[in-house]
Amino acid sequence: MKRIQLSEKEINALDPICVALGFFDGLHKGHMALVDEVIDYSEQHDMVKAVMTFDHYPQYVLGYVKEENVITTIADREKLLKEKGIDYLFVIEFTKEVATLTPQEFIEEYLIKQNIKAIVCGFDFRFGSKNAGQLSDLEAIPNTHLSVIEPVIYKGEKISSSRIRENLDMGNVEEISELLGRPYVINGNVIKGRQIGRTIGFPTANLEYLKYYLPKNGVYAVKVLIGEQDYMGMCNVGVNPTVGELNKRSLEVNIFDFEGDLYNQNINIAFYKRMREEMMFNGVDQLKNQLSQDQKAIISYFNNKS
Repeated sequence: MKRIQLSEKEINALDPICVALGFFDGLHKGHMALVDEVIDYSEQHDMVKAVMTFDHYPQYVLGYVKEENVITTIADREKLLKEKGIDYLFVIEFTKEVATLTPQEFIEEYLIKQNIKAIVCGFDFRFGSKNAGQLSDLEAIPNTHLSVIEPVIYKGEKISSSRIRENLDMGNVEEISELLGRPYVINGNVIKGRQIGRTIGFPTANLEYLKYYLPKNGVYAVKVLIGEQDYMGMCNVGVNPTVGELNKRSLEVNIFDFEGDLYNQNINIAFYKRMREEMMFNGVDQLKNQLSQDQKAIISYFNNKS
């Protein structure tokens, strides 16, 4: 699969393209319904399979939110879509200038110029300045097929990125796994921390989580992918109140049955279950005792799960 920044060049494809349109933060089950339609339609009509997304969270660029936190990075989306067999990931450089494009300007710049002959989008897809562009504008594009996908429902509600964010705020990572169709994963490089964990028998890898949307503070049962090997672990999200409260939330993981130096290495942390709240303990001994209990509970959880 090729990733193409549309601000830099056009694809100039000889073959017609079928594309799914959206931000696709999370690539949850609802998004995957669009991707599946792209694959089905493309194979039936001998088209190139593509997905079009933005490089930045539009709400952040437009100033509606103060921080740019995402469920999946562009690299995550690229990896997942490659596994699905998508040929191209078109990435629009989302700026305030792009946000002012009229629906017709958007269609001309990002659809007609790219030789897109089939479009897949959700029933509530809007585009262009002030979200003025509607499905009828896409239907009016000459010689172009439009597929509109209805929402995917789970427990009586539409699966959406905002619903996943709400569950992250509550620490409901088991529910999130159902919405995504896979565990919630944060990918990043291991950085130097305060190295307190190793002094109490629970060394941790501190992850540079960048723009990921962190789940609620607490201790989680996780699996850690290092290279091609999976390890069980316990991950703490929070500010470490017992050993000197941090001014920024950290993400650190104690990896079971692993020995080695992970500094500057890239790892994946997959969240399976929130075990408890982050707590303030009366000293290091009480903390060590709780961590031992947490470790046993997490091992039991995964053994019963398998």
